[in-house]
Amino acid sequence: MTRRTLKEPPKSSNRFEAQVSEQLRHLLLAAVAHSRTLGFAVCDQRLRFQFVNEAWALMDGVAREAHLRTTVGEVLGPAAKKFELPFERVFSTGKPFLDYEFSAKLRAQTEEGYWIASCFPIKAAPERPKLAASVVLEITQLRRLEIWSRKLLTDAVRLWPALFEGDHFLSGGFTETAGTGSLINRPRTKGLSPREWEVIQLLARSKSNKEIAAALGISVRTIETHRTRIMLKLRIHSMSELVHYAIRNGIVEP
Repeated sequence: MTRRTLKEPPKSSNRFEAQVSEQLRHLLLAAVAHSRTLGFAVCDQRLRFQFVNEAWALMDGVAREAHLRTTVGEVLGPAAKKFELPFERVFSTGKPFLDYEFSAKLRAQTEEGYWIASCFPIKAAPERPKLAASVVLEITQLRRLEIWSRKLLTDAVRLWPALFEGDHFLSGGFTETAGTGSLINRPRTKGLSPREWEVIQLLARSKSNKEIAAALGISVRTIETHRTRIMLKLRIHSMSELVHYAIRNGIVEP
């Protein structure tokens, strides 16, 4: 019985694959280095910038040339600690540090921003790296959308009791069919309690919830509940609509 052995791929094939891999690596590095959405920076062990791309320079509001040989702390000021951490982690471990999410306020920005950063060692020898590269993506708009969505959900949950209080939900408030769609914007002059009439009069005079609560001797939370129920009953979606309604129906004088 003959014994089969696996043939090694020819050396020329290995060299070709290595050349292709090297070309792809350079193409990827060039794409990141010239990106206008991904911030890219290279620092040495003393956290001095050796290279930054245009996206990074736009992010911190400092010209690219002004970064060179300058430390992260000198460029970024109070926000530097957040951007330094990935570099420090790579230099201390010699390993990549991925998906670090943080927030900071840069000098060039008026509000706090949010970022995701990944940092990689640049090794020219087996020992610990002397250079590290950081890729940063700003996610401020995404985080603000998440925060706004959470607030909207919280407010909606808080208003559920007012929405389902009494018989409004079962009295036809949500039972209009497509054939009666014109009723949606038609003012309903019936169904308001005496207290709700008092509240709508004061709201139409531009009184705040706190002022109305003091005038009627009830809590601000109760005023908020009355206000919500009034707008639901009258199919009103804003204070300007409420004022117009009050004028049209003689609740207040223009």
